[in-house]
Amino acid sequence: MLTRTADGPLGPLETVEQRETVSLALLTLMERLTPAERAVFVLREAFGHSHREAAEVIGVEEAHARQLHRRARERLDRPRRHFAVDDARRREIVERFFAATLDGDLAGLERLLADEVTAWADGGGRVTAARRPVTGRAKVLRYVLGLSSRPEAAAAAFVPAEVNGEPALLALLDGALLAVVVPEIHEGRVSAVRTIVNPDKLAFAAAQLA
Repeated sequence: MLTRTADGPLGPLETVEQRETVSLALLTLMERLTPAERAVFVLREAFGHSHREAAEVIGVEEAHARQLHRRARERLDRPRRHFAVDDARRREIVERFFAATLDGDLAGLERLLADEVTAWADGGGRVTAARRPVTGRAKVLRYVLGLSSRPEAAAAAFVPAEVNGEPALLALLDGALLAVVVPEIHEGRVSAVRTIVNPDKLAFAAAQLA
């Protein structure tokens, strides 16, 4: 049964977010899944439904639900291979990336960004954010420097933090969490930059960090 709030029924993913059974990092990665893959994954992993039950909920055959679940797990497992760099080295790269971003160090960022780096912004449809991923070193460089030069960024305080065991940067304004930036590292370079400004996920992150 789906949970209801004053705003209407909550689907499986939203219910999981409220119960805090899925990490912020995993919620972000799950956006790579199709809606059907995401629904089956949450029903199986968070609610313990069988493939047959998940299939009934989303209206597909059981074999298709199995395929969706397998594909979702494969997609979610893929980014974890990026963390082959040991923790100390990864943290050092992340700290250098944040320092170069905040200092507007163009040359430093160019050295740190992978050729095919991708930047995502998650506004959840409620906050203005880039609707499509930005790919390529030159484009991501302009994108990152553009964000760091915005007026709200100039007024914010930036605090290094650890979100679900991963190095992150928190943007705070008057004590309120404005954004969470989480880089991914692959082969010693920044391969992806995820900026979370979705109010629901920020509230979730703030609760985890409290």
